Formats: sequence, structure tokens, C-alpha cells
Amino acid sequence: MSTRKIGDDSKNIKPDVIHLHGLHGYYSNFKILFDYINSENIPVVWTFHDCHAFTGNCGYHYECEKFTTQCDKCPYLSDYPKSLFFDRTKKMFIDKRALFTKSKNKTIVSPSMWMTNDAKRSYFGVYECVTINNGINNKDIFYRRDKISSRIKHGFLENDKIVLGIAFGFDDPRKGVKYLVQLAKDLYIHGIKVILIGLTADQSKLVSGYSNITAIPFTNDQDELAEYYSLSDIFVLPSLAENYATVVIEAFACGTNAVGFDVGGVKEQLSDERGIIVEVGNQEMLNTALTDFFQGKFRLKNSEELIQYIAVNNSVPIMAEKYIKVYNDITNNNGK
Repeated sequence: MSTRKIGDDSKNIKPDVIHLHGLHGYYSNFKILFDYINSENIPVVWTFHDCHAFTGNCGYHYECEKFTTQCDKCPYLSDYPKSLFFDRTKKMFIDKRALFTKSKNKTIVSPSMWMTNDAKRSYFGVYECVTINNGINNKDIFYRRDKISSRIKHGFLENDKIVLGIAFGFDDPRKGVKYLVQLAKDLYIHGIKVILIGLTADQSKLVSGYSNITAIPFTNDQDELAEYYSLSDIFVLPSLAENYATVVIEAFACGTNAVGFDVGGVKEQLSDERGIIVEVGNQEMLNTALTDFFQGKFRLKNSEELIQYIAVNNSVPIMAEKYIKVYNDITNNNGK
């Protein structure tokens, strides 16, 4: 569906509020969409899943702080969404700021406090910026399965030391899959097995030489994914930039702790003894964290505590209730 058609349909529907999410998947026209929103003065709730809305182009700004003043000469042109030949980030920043901040009635929602704070430091700081954590179906899909029976079903032994990682995005440096492959190589002598989910057939061949790696193709079967979370001892998130990782809360819902790099909102997720936080990109520290974990050197929340945490903070009904409040607030304020 074209952006113009969305605008035409909206004129007929006359929405009370428009809820936006990611707009940078090479499928939307910012100007057409926001010319319509601004002309009609429609209240907008916009959920930020990355930083693209307030940068000149990049999805994550890493250590760059130009978004707080003026983007230009972007160091991340090759990152998604890519700009291979020209740096238009200064113009894009100016155009986006003008389009995105023209209307008054807008609420910015972020899944993490980290992203909310970045939004407040950007040109969106003139709006209400709130945090609503992602929610998952922890009742019917992401709940703890029996660990032993799940291991037997998927060909593992009862006493195996199992690390789980999601390898979807193998070729994207931001996802940090190389750290998963390296830790499998390094920790082989410790008898630690690594499950990598999301590899293509060609990618699986690249790790076929490691006997302690089990490569699983990408799956849409969420029940199967929940079984892998449940049978694993710990989940590893090696992302070099991240907002609020849904895979972490899925692991928690299945009673499994996590370890990850100290980036974005990950620290919020792993704090309070729910997981282990490691210096960004430090392979040695990541490896040591895992060996220490299997030696029982960390005092972490147990499975029941993780499951209860998700029930209280990350269920779909709780997330929906918070969004409904945002919708009510912004529509009640329209025109004031």
C-alpha cells in the first residue's frame, strides 16, 4: 500500500489518533505522510524502535552525539538504512526535523528508558516522551516448558551445558553474531554447547566445523523457539547496539537468564540480577561471564522470579493498558 493511499484512506476514516512505528524500511514517503498529518492536525503516537526518527539517517548512533544538534558527515552511512555513495544526512536531518515537529499533538513512546532519554535530547524533546516496555504473549506462547523433556526432544543430554543465541542477521555487524561463533570455539574445552537459531543453509556450513555448535534454521514456530529458550541454561545477546530486546524478555518468560553487552536498553533488562552485563565488544569478558555462570559464581534470579517479572512488566495486556492511556490522554488534549 502506497503512502499516498494511506493518506487518502485516512481522510475517509478520520482517525482520532495515528500510531506510527518504524518508517525507514524503504517503503514509506515521509513528506507525503507528514504533510497529511500536519495539515489535518491529527494526534500522533510514535513508537521508536531505533534512533532513525531523530538522526540524519542511521538506525543507531552508537557513540555519535550529532543528533542532539545537527547531523552531518555521518560515520555510519554503510549501516542500515544504507546510503552507499552520498552523505545527505545534513539535509535529511533538517527536513525530518521540520516535518516531524510541525504538529503539536504528538507523544513519543520508547520501549526502553535509554531510548526515551535519547528522544528527549533530540528535537522530539518538545513533546511528551514516555517509556512503555515491549509486551509478549507469556500465557500461550512464551512460557516455560519442561527442561529435561525439551532437551530429549531436541537431541540434548540432561546434564549438557547449553548456551542459546539468535543468529538471524548473521551478516549484520550490529547483531554481533561473530561473538557467538567465537565463544563457541573458545569454550569448547569447557564442554559448553552453543545453539544458534536463524542460520541459512550457507551460513550453517560456515560453522559446521565446530562440533559444539548446533545450527538451527530460521523458524516461525514460536512454540519451538520457546522450547529452545526453556532447554537452555543461558541466553546470549551479543548486539553492539540495541533498544529493548524482545528476545531477552522471551527468554525470561521461559525461565532462562541472559548475558549481553552494555548497550542501549539491554542494561535495563539485565539489571537487578536478571542477567549478566558485559563490556561492549569484549570477547574475553563475555567468555569469562559464561564460564563463571556455569561454575555458579553469579547470584541471579531463578526461573520463577524471571517468569514473575515478565508477568508483571512485559505481558501484552499490561503493554496494551499503557498504550490505551496514551491514546486517551492525547485525544483528550487535542485542540488544547
